[in-house]
Amino acid sequence: MFSVFSVPSLPTTAGREACTRGRRLPERVRPRRLGGLVSAGDDGGHALTWRGRWGHRIRHSYKVRRLLGYLRRIRAAGGEVVESRIRPVILRLRLRHVHGPQKIPYARNELIVLCVVRDGALHVKSFLEHHLALGVAHIVLLDNGSTDATIDLARRYDRVTILRTTCPYRKYETILKRYLVNRFSRNRWSLFADIDERFDYPYSDVIDLGGLLAYLNEHSYTAVVAQMLDMFGDGPLDRLGSTPEDTLEEKYPYYDISAVEKHDYVFGRPENSAIKMHSGGVRKTVFGTENGLTKAALILASAEVVPFVGWHHTEGASIADFSCVLLHFPFVSTFGKKVEEAVRTDRYRVSAAGEYEKYWMTLKHTPDLCLKTETAKRFEGVNSLLENGFLVVSERYRRWVDAHRSKGEGR
Repeated sequence: MFSVFSVPSLPTTAGREACTRGRRLPERVRPRRLGGLVSAGDDGGHALTWRGRWGHRIRHSYKVRRLLGYLRRIRAAGGEVVESRIRPVILRLRLRHVHGPQKIPYARNELIVLCVVRDGALHVKSFLEHHLALGVAHIVLLDNGSTDATIDLARRYDRVTILRTTCPYRKYETILKRYLVNRFSRNRWSLFADIDERFDYPYSDVIDLGGLLAYLNEHSYTAVVAQMLDMFGDGPLDRLGSTPEDTLEEKYPYYDISAVEKHDYVFGRPENSAIKMHSGGVRKTVFGTENGLTKAALILASAEVVPFVGWHHTEGASIADFSCVLLHFPFVSTFGKKVEEAVRTDRYRVSAAGEYEKYWMTLKHTPDLCLKTETAKRFEGVNSLLENGFLVVSERYRRWVDAHRSKGEGR
């Protein structure tokens, strides 16, 4: 009879001797712990021991690690082939011409605007009229599956070409942009802007667009840095009422640069060291996003210049000694809808998925969010951004402007 005070007999003599002498149990009897399982030395335990030993050897084998590294490199190389060779071919097969000339002849002292757009009806009129008034030669829109009136509104304008594709943006973002640059603006100037952005440059009231490009060409620059300026209105986001006829600069006239962070520019070395990478701003303050605000938006495409490196920058470019602005109007009445769709479809999977998730979480908890605080300012024109240090110009650029001031070239 076994009692709680009796010591049970070990099943073998070897086990009894090990217990009395304090020696470790023999290999056959001593329990093993393998991957969270204990083997007691039976046949199943031997199998676990065998698998555990081989698993350990495989995990720590130099040859296996070398093989895995080789397979990872093959996978990376395969991804690069897909990105640079296969998907561009698929895009060309899935591209359709909708409106406007398919070939756009223009000179090196002229500029075209390139834009990938989806559901931009609230912005189309303002976007096209702003840049056409600025003096651009032509605008190319690549529609990425709009379900609103984007195409119908855009095709009303001359000097506008519309293409359309349904290739998923989350996989083709950079491919779509590089396609437009390579097709329409090789060895010429192009401005790449989103549909909710409006480009402007210092002293555009004095020097016209041709004069600006002449300055860039004369000094052999091939890229210009543009800083995004987030614009907003003075009411809650959930009460906005936007229409395609809106003049956005009047309806959303405020900005806030009190929380803009500045860092050294890392995609090349600007001739003017005062040009910095901007980040944060009102979006980081309100939504907690880690968003960049700097783009190389104006580029002269050539064999030496690689566009859309790090999503919005260039490689191999000679960067101009002044910065420009992209007035950014995301906070219209469709902002919440755009955010919801971006999160649901993972549209910005590679470039900005985390950013849109933070927008969505904030809007769910605070739909009546108001961006205007005591640090907000009313936009008073592009030159005011030189006074507060948001934009910078070199003395050489100032002298160029002064030389053209008497000609009355500006808008």
